[in-house]
Amino acid sequence: MDSPHSTKTRHAGSATVPAVVDDTVPQGYLDAATPVLVIMGVSGCGKTTMNEHLGSKLGWDMAEADDFHPQANIDKMAHGVPLTDQDRWPWLDSIHNWIADHIRRGVPGTVTCSALKRIYRDRLRMPGVVFIHLSGDYDSIMERLSKRQGHFMKPQMLRSQFDTLEPLGPDEVHLTIDVGLRMSPEIEAEEVIDTLGLQCDVKAHAVQVHTERARQVARQ
Repeated sequence: MDSPHSTKTRHAGSATVPAVVDDTVPQGYLDAATPVLVIMGVSGCGKTTMNEHLGSKLGWDMAEADDFHPQANIDKMAHGVPLTDQDRWPWLDSIHNWIADHIRRGVPGTVTCSALKRIYRDRLRMPGVVFIHLSGDYDSIMERLSKRQGHFMKPQMLRSQFDTLEPLGPDEVHLTIDVGLRMSPEIEAEEVIDTLGLQCDVKAHAVQVHTERARQVARQ
């Protein structure tokens, strides 16, 4: 039986230069379980923006990893102190529980999480989960991160994140997006949806388009 969340056939994106540079999602994988997309990568790669575009276009539940951090973790990062694994496990457990609850209830969703190490991804991995890795080189992401305001991740911590990042293995169900191509986040999100053969929520997408147009008019 086909999943109501995916089309029968997955196919590559239509972009001249595809943003998806790695795809290990088996054919029919999303027909067997409720999908939850975990948007991962180092700070500054665009996880929140991708999450918003995917969630809005698909009409799925969305969650931000930062919202699962206890205050002690936020205070540490605000002072430029890297988190230890001991700090991270309760945070990862909370994200795991959010994913498991959605899959159990048959409610698809998208959630951000840096998920830099394989052991962290193993904690989140379950049938239906697809990791969407937003990948880029250090210089391009440092440039993006230096322009951000109101975020507790300090630019000087980026190098340690790149050092920590463990590449996804071929046995890990994932797509990799090359954010260094500087495509718009909307196009990147559309290519993820297209590659996975997911079905957009027409009403949710119409609301998103209306909202984006209203923002453009407001800027003029």
